[in-house]
Amino acid sequence: MSTIAYANSIENKRADEIYQLFDSGKFLPDDEVSELLQEYKNSLASNDTVRQQLHIRLTCWSLPSDTTEQMTAAIAYADEYLKIYAQPSPSLIQVDLQLCKTWYLHNLGQNSSLFEALDRAIDNAYLLEDPRLIADGRSIRGSILSYMGNFSAALEDLITAQNLYETLNIPYWANVNLSELANSYRRFGDATTALKYQLILEQYYVDNQQKFAANRTNNEIAMSLEELGRFQEAIVRYQKTYEFWLNEKEYIFAADTSISMGGNLINLNRLDEAKLVLEQAEKQIKSDNNGNYSYMNLYLAQVHSKLNNNAQALEYIQKAEKAFIYSENARGLNQALRLKSEVYQALAQWPEAYQSLSAYVDSHEALDKQTMSDRKSEMQTRFDTHKIQTENDLLVQRDKDKEQQLQIMQRNENMQIIIIILVAIILIIVSIFAYKQLMRKQLFRRLALTDELTKLSNRRDTYSQGQHFLKVAQLSGKPFSIISFDADHFKRVNDQLGHDIGDKVLVKLASICASMMRDTDVVGRVGGEEFLVLLPNIDKTKAIEIAERLIETIAHYDWQQIAPNLAQTVSAGVASYSSEVELSPLLLKADKALYSAKAAGRNCVKSE
Repeated sequence: MSTIAYANSIENKRADEIYQLFDSGKFLPDDEVSELLQEYKNSLASNDTVRQQLHIRLTCWSLPSDTTEQMTAAIAYADEYLKIYAQPSPSLIQVDLQLCKTWYLHNLGQNSSLFEALDRAIDNAYLLEDPRLIADGRSIRGSILSYMGNFSAALEDLITAQNLYETLNIPYWANVNLSELANSYRRFGDATTALKYQLILEQYYVDNQQKFAANRTNNEIAMSLEELGRFQEAIVRYQKTYEFWLNEKEYIFAADTSISMGGNLINLNRLDEAKLVLEQAEKQIKSDNNGNYSYMNLYLAQVHSKLNNNAQALEYIQKAEKAFIYSENARGLNQALRLKSEVYQALAQWPEAYQSLSAYVDSHEALDKQTMSDRKSEMQTRFDTHKIQTENDLLVQRDKDKEQQLQIMQRNENMQIIIIILVAIILIIVSIFAYKQLMRKQLFRRLALTDELTKLSNRRDTYSQGQHFLKVAQLSGKPFSIISFDADHFKRVNDQLGHDIGDKVLVKLASICASMMRDTDVVGRVGGEEFLVLLPNIDKTKAIEIAERLIETIAHYDWQQIAPNLAQTVSAGVASYSSEVELSPLLLKADKALYSAKAAGRNCVKSE
């Protein structure tokens, strides 16, 4: 749920209590949700427009969403108020309603059509300079990208959201986002890292008696154990989740869990148990529950295939294939196509087996390309010629192997399994090779251009980007401003509290500043306690406002979290491009303004 309270001159303690209850993440039954929303609405004064808009936003995120009809109605609710609040644009309610609508569209499986509006909502959140909406938007987008298999972009969004949630000190939503981060690692193939995060989250929820969150995390741990091949441990975890939902009389959720349990029973070749569990789930799970419906039919097809009920297996495969295509789940579709080929082989229907295997190979190759597409340009510039040639040779050899394997499949039934194994091995080798090379190159570049302590751009990288922004401003005529700021009396901190505390102060200053800037801005550490912010397309007036907001945020931060009796402020100097040819004169103007701020008593902003 994407909400945050905003300053309001009208006092209403009960409404704010209800609001904080929703925002805390505490599980509330549907009837209690309706009663609280009505109480919230009834308590509002006619001129309390801030809370009236918050009520609309709360309602959108709290609407029933168990069925296709309910989610469609929720989308219609969001659309209705998006029209009402179309102007002024952008606005807080407009952005939040768009995020709400996006989440319901995702749950309906309509993923390909939602990104344009979602990206625009996140851009507007940056324009509004609202860190909570930025965090919510990037967390939602990261979750959807992860579900669709675009892991590198998903991790970038989720890590950004995590930093914002932690800076804003919102532990519940930080943990929800961390759970999505762990899921991304699991889907990316790093189930070990995912499991590490999930076990920490589970303990946190248990210690804080958040039973629903603990149950959700238990289910995610089971998924990671399944990825690691620890099927019996996964079954024990799924059984615990299944019993939890039965006790809560949430029979649809219980059936969803039993589907995952059935998949693990199949992996252990306990086919009769798997068949019984899945057939019980079949009574509850309908086609509008698209994600679980697709895997339920896939697992039922696997059971019937292993029991040599091939005609029945094909019926279930067709249902699963249709559902996977609708929800754009490429990985699930791959499994269905591969099983379909195996079933046709068992029936000695070789043309159909060949067509299914060809579709599997094409689909698997498309998924591999999708996973690596966002890295392609970076790989081309960072891999040397020998490594590129090596990768190309592997790809060419893989294609040749596929062709030879398909020819063999037409002549010899026993070679079908070998073909599938060889294709899978080659794809795994290429993926591992590309991933390791990309990670190594990213590490080298990060070390060269990143400040080791704060993880910001270092002096060299910051000045290089500043020179680039200056050239763009010269050619385009658009404004460009910089903020130079440093920590007041920082030597006193090091001398009295030690360099370890001093380092923690610098890291927190970097974190606060970075969280307040746009994606297009650059924050760098250019000296011991000196930082530089590059603001393309920002004029002096706006830059001064940003600088003032920055020093105010830093001054009001609870520095006693780092050391008792610690208080820290910064002074800032602002300069904007006028006719400078090089970056150095602009830096001198900012430094002069910074010295003026120091002379004026510190903890203030001056400009040149």
